[in-house]
Amino acid sequence: MTDNTFTTLGEAIASITDAIEAGGAVTDARTEYDLDAIADELITEHADETPEGATIASSLHFAIDADEDTFWATVEAHELTGPITAELTTVDTPTVIDGRRTTTDTITITRDGVELDAIDVESSEDEAPYDLAVRSIIGDQPFTWIR
Repeated sequence: MTDNTFTTLGEAIASITDAIEAGGAVTDARTEYDLDAIADELITEHADETPEGATIASSLHFAIDADEDTFWATVEAHELTGPITAELTTVDTPTVIDGRRTTTDTITITRDGVELDAIDVESSEDEAPYDLAVRSIIGDQPFTWIR
């Protein structure tokens, strides 16, 4: 990657994600890498200024100014290698689903202290919907419930 420019920060992060997933070995970069940390190291913000020093908003853009070696070294340094955990972080939040009153629970999924995702599940005494919700995010990777 050399001097790639993007209109938004999201586009720059998507470019990093696409590069990581391009080889096919990684299918979901956000579950295997700390994308925020990678972005912090690789993405820079640029804008032109007026003679008075004010930023010209229309010139704002983001860039990844890294050669291939630097890019991949940064990605490797932020690989998430610890166990994946799932935890109920809210319980019995009132909601309406399909016109009926019910409650939902929020499951927060983390790895190495990085939140991978949070997903709401209709409250249940059965464990299966909770496990299925976690699997919808991480696939067949092993995980541990934090009780």
